[in-house]
Amino acid sequence: MQPEIDNRNHPWYPILFEHQPVQDQTWVRMLQVHFTRTIDSLQSEWIAEIQQMLPSVVDLFFLTEDHAVIVEKQDGANLPIEDLDGLFVALDMDFDCYSQLFVGPFHHPRHDFTTLWASESTLFKNELKTKTTSKSMDLPKVVFSLFRNGFSEYISLFRTLYLDWFEEETETIIQSLWRNQGNASSTAKELFMHRNSLLYKIDKFQTLTRLNLKNMDDLLLCYLLIDQFTHQSN
Repeated sequence: MQPEIDNRNHPWYPILFEHQPVQDQTWVRMLQVHFTRTIDSLQSEWIAEIQQMLPSVVDLFFLTEDHAVIVEKQDGANLPIEDLDGLFVALDMDFDCYSQLFVGPFHHPRHDFTTLWASESTLFKNELKTKTTSKSMDLPKVVFSLFRNGFSEYISLFRTLYLDWFEEETETIIQSLWRNQGNASSTAKELFMHRNSLLYKIDKFQTLTRLNLKNMDDLLLCYLLIDQFTHQSN
């Protein structure tokens, strides 16, 4: 067990650990980095590299010698998980270390980020026990095992995502896409909707959530959230 590092001077420390509200009104996501081989005296240099490569970072600090958190605001510069994977592979080579990454979803700033952080950090720690060789993870990559094995300890996180992401029309589209195995033409026909209109709505949803409903992992995550919570919210 690595000793904790005092980070109370960081602006996001009280938000993540003391239930302080977010002042900015921009959606944000939390990236967690776990080091199986630590970088010791090179932490400052590593942080500087991250801040240069990820211009949307609003805070970044090490919680312990082997675990760091990156808080990133939502804008056009956010990298998808595939690009983040490559970036951290390059960083590992530069710093002679090995890291694993969890890319959290974007959240509306009105939420209690201490609660969200508790769920996401627990999720990542639990996934690290079995996914020892996975370079990067996000919810679509782990959602099947979470729902299969039970996700009661993450219920607050998933309910928050459900409330943030879905309107009635979006739910209808996702359920139809799932029935049609992600086929946009078949979905548009079933919904009596022009295919271009459907694609526009899919793209709009992707802009909000960074989830691509043409990707079956992303679609599965959305479908399971709707299936779990739609009746509870009515």
